[in-house]
Amino acid sequence: MSPSPNTTLYLRILRVSLAVGGVYDLVLGAVLGLAPDFAFRLLGIPRPGEDFYLWLLAILVFMAAGVYLLAAYDPMAYAGNVLLSIAARTVAGATLVYAASGPGDLRGLYLLGAVDLVFAAVHAASWWPLRNLRAQLL
Repeated sequence: MSPSPNTTLYLRILRVSLAVGGVYDLVLGAVLGLAPDFAFRLLGIPRPGEDFYLWLLAILVFMAAGVYLLAAYDPMAYAGNVLLSIAARTVAGATLVYAASGPGDLRGLYLLGAVDLVFAAVHAASWWPLRNLRAQLL
């Protein structure tokens, strides 16, 4: 039995959105590790003091990219990664928006928060119709 056209469409959207999220994280990690001053100037937010912390953050962002790219390769085999990606992007987006709305001039975080929330929404909307597909394939 072949998958329905809707299933194929949702799977394609999910895979592309996860791949784009992974590439986004790779670029973000590279910028944090190699050109942090550019990123912070562009966002108009203060730069943390020590480079060491940015390097650690870059490593974590690269790890997130790996989670994303594995899920993009095979969302059914890496279903846990898909769910982790949805949850992490939701929490990250909400946290960034909350931080941007607080004291200090952190308005640049609204953009990063919005990007995370859009990724979470697209991943969730395309995953929901597929959530039982893995059980059907086994």
